[in-house]
Amino acid sequence: MTAKIYTIISGKGGTGSTTTVINIGAALAGFAKKTLIIDMDLGMPTVGLMLGLETKTTLHDVLSGDADIKDAIYDGPSNLKILPGSISLHSFLNTDPDKLAGLVESVKDDFEFIIIDSPTGISKNSMAAISLADELIQLMNPDIASLAGAMKVKAISDSLEKQFFGIIVNRTGVVKNELSSERIETALGLKILEILPEDPNIRNSVAFKAPVVVKYPGSPVSVGFNRLSAEISGIKVPAVETFVEEKNSKKKGKRKLLSINRK
Repeated sequence: MTAKIYTIISGKGGTGSTTTVINIGAALAGFAKKTLIIDMDLGMPTVGLMLGLETKTTLHDVLSGDADIKDAIYDGPSNLKILPGSISLHSFLNTDPDKLAGLVESVKDDFEFIIIDSPTGISKNSMAAISLADELIQLMNPDIASLAGAMKVKAISDSLEKQFFGIIVNRTGVVKNELSSERIETALGLKILEILPEDPNIRNSVAFKAPVVVKYPGSPVSVGFNRLSAEISGIKVPAVETFVEEKNSKKKGKRKLLSINRK
């Protein structure tokens, strides 16, 4: 068993990358897939905080040479494993991102999937997270600023000759005049994997420090996360008509965006 590594990348903040990583990981674990999520946002790690983990040892300790990687991996919901980062400034200043590749290699044989939370934008840290991926998943919101950021990150990723699994369009249904799925796919040259609605259950699940797919499994966004994770793992799940699609069925443009992945 050697893990398939997916890095979730985003060119702009506010796309919900950490929430996406947590819920993809939890959904894969719920499918009985041995899954590890790694918080590689070394400057602003929040995976541990969002899941309410009490962390004595973190990825930062491992990168600074003060701990073994297996001591920094924690149990999460549905047997999900989590490698969180530290919010300590001292820990951040003493980390060596160049050690990331060796650390990931040391645990690859213990898992089927590794999902990496990369910092937004372009930096040495994000480049390291990108370089470790077998495939990249581009996360964006359906607006022009998010698309511009996505195009820049994709250009950098292409220069590293990395493969893309596709695009997740997140937080749809928030503003008018959202970008169409055709415009997004044409601009990035990638297929849309899933289109996720803005869902209040996300905020509620964060308050409970639990993945939305665990706390509110029947919510529209949970349906999307599970469908996406099933595609990643090769599991077939029945098509589900979500509340968001029903609500917008009379709005042709919105309906088209939200149902692209069901062609």
